[in-house]
Amino acid sequence: MTDRTVIIGAGPAGLAVAATLRELGAPFIVLERSDSVGAAWQGRYDSLRLHSVRWLSALPGASIPRRFGRWVARDDLIKYLDAYARQFGIHPEFGVQATRVGPDSAGGWQVDTTAGAWYGNAVVVATGYTRTPYLPDWPGRESFAGPVVHSADYREPSAYRGQHVVVVGAGNSAAEIALELTDVCRHVDLSVRTPPNIIKRDTLGVPSQLIGIALKHAPERLMNPMSAALRRLTVPDLADFGLPAPPGDGFTQFLRTRTVPILDHGFVAAIRTRKIQVVSPINWFDGADVGLADGKTLHPDAVIAATGYRPDLESLVGQLEVLDEHGVPRVHGAHTAPNAPRLHFVGIDVTLAGLLREIGLEARVVGRQLANERIAA
Repeated sequence: MTDRTVIIGAGPAGLAVAATLRELGAPFIVLERSDSVGAAWQGRYDSLRLHSVRWLSALPGASIPRRFGRWVARDDLIKYLDAYARQFGIHPEFGVQATRVGPDSAGGWQVDTTAGAWYGNAVVVATGYTRTPYLPDWPGRESFAGPVVHSADYREPSAYRGQHVVVVGAGNSAAEIALELTDVCRHVDLSVRTPPNIIKRDTLGVPSQLIGIALKHAPERLMNPMSAALRRLTVPDLADFGLPAPPGDGFTQFLRTRTVPILDHGFVAAIRTRKIQVVSPINWFDGADVGLADGKTLHPDAVIAATGYRPDLESLVGQLEVLDEHGVPRVHGAHTAPNAPRLHFVGIDVTLAGLLREIGLEARVVGRQLANERIAA
């Protein structure tokens, strides 16, 4: 059994665990399928900014520079992650994709990859919750005359100038892409199946993230009325515009859909002025026609599906029975499944308290636990 931790993924979670192990003098190797750290962030749209405030988004041991502003831009976050890896001497094995994790004959773990097998006494899966884009297989999609792309392939709006575009989704990516398309498109529709939770990104300078942190452990029976009250206080009624508030179970809806509330910084105004028109879900495509669930037919030039991502862990660890019915790890952070000791999952979750903040907390605990276990052995 090799005395090291194998970390799969060189995004924020993998880097944070590696940095903690480095500080504690515990050996590790980081495997990354792309050619750079933070690759998932590099693939997001150009205007993306963190939805969590800068001072609550830093990884362990290194603050995010103040010059990056209150809401950190995508490119600045990538710079931060590059600098973080250099600061802690983290040199991932790039271009190595993990394909399967399983126990080895010596009581440790074997990670099969596109570059052969790697061995360790522990494994940390840090591939992220948004690993693989999910594009619905709408009937007739291939017949559509225009492009149908996932938001993962969208970068900026200029290609859609003067067009009628339908954005599909009810999360932050859908809201932000639809909002910036209004600057160049002649018409923007937002196709929504489940009306989203919406809250202000900050109120009187206080980030809504702080509410998520304060209420992190509040029971569901308290969170539903509290989230409903927060929406009433900060967001006007949008029912007449096609976006009614969840019917008293906004937090339950979050647990069911794993869709973080839309953090409003212009979206609501665009809905109220009808720069963005809300339409019902897409049911089918047929040539130039797009059929909606309410029977209406649209004739857009393009469709952008901000329909989310999947962790896509089944082929990697599915055989270990550590995933739930949604393909999400049953345990997170320091906790491990009884049948899979020293197999940890970091950053593969959706949280209202800020993903990067939670990654930092999980990474610290996991890193210290792995280092202590190594000493005890």
